[in-house]
Amino acid sequence: MKRHQSGDLFERILGGPILWAGLAIMTLFAMGPFLWALSASLKTRVELYATPITYIPAQATLQNYVEAWTSRLTPFSVFFANSLWVSSVTMVATIVISTSAGYALARFRFIGKNTLMLVFLATQMFPAVLLIPPLLSQWYALGLIDTYQALIYSNFSFTVPFTVWMLVGYFESIPRELEESAMIDGSSRFGAMLKIIVPLAAPGIAATAIFAFVSSWSELLFATTFTSSTEMRTLSAGLLYMAGQYEVQWGQLSAGVMISTVPVAILFTFLQKHLIKGLTAGAMKG
Repeated sequence: MKRHQSGDLFERILGGPILWAGLAIMTLFAMGPFLWALSASLKTRVELYATPITYIPAQATLQNYVEAWTSRLTPFSVFFANSLWVSSVTMVATIVISTSAGYALARFRFIGKNTLMLVFLATQMFPAVLLIPPLLSQWYALGLIDTYQALIYSNFSFTVPFTVWMLVGYFESIPRELEESAMIDGSSRFGAMLKIIVPLAAPGIAATAIFAFVSSWSELLFATTFTSSTEMRTLSAGLLYMAGQYEVQWGQLSAGVMISTVPVAILFTFLQKHLIKGLTAGAMKG
């Protein structure tokens, strides 16, 4: 009896204060760079280079945000607009393509289906740098260097295979009888998919949208390779070029980093439940 009571007490200690303390330490460690950038973005230029280093701004200012957004040398507003356009188009196109392909792979049987699924999975095993030479020569031959199309098409090479694989598992978790009943009532297969299957698969599609948007928003390799003019740089590439040859504007750079987190934070705040549910369903059936 005493052993049982001591065991319960030990579990309560580990599952209570120690567990929460460990989680708090891990959270602070993970948020350390974010908090440092937030602090630097609110400091004046004098305070940024002052010694000893202060972690909390003595006199917070938004001047770095204003200068980052309105700078002509590194037009952050242009970078932001480019990323928003590329990521939004990539997200919408990925949803359309992945939903159609995932539904077809989940509902129809044809020769090479399993091989095609393995190809989709295998594409995630190779680093993006291996795609640079063929894509660069292809976009150069088509005259798409320094265009939105090159960035959007290149993003497809990573967003579509993974999202198709995920949605196949999600569609397979939906009973076939639902759409078959709709077709018996006179609906076409495409109509049954839009009216019955797509609403039921909304969490998986939402997860697809978030993944496609975030992947495109944070993509750097394609952005630095396929664009060269300042007007075509996306946010990740623009932040990279905000570090000058002789000096780094740490205040403006930190402000730009903080602004760049806003769209992603908004998406996760409103759609995180759908993201977790969609990824879990796809993993269980896929």
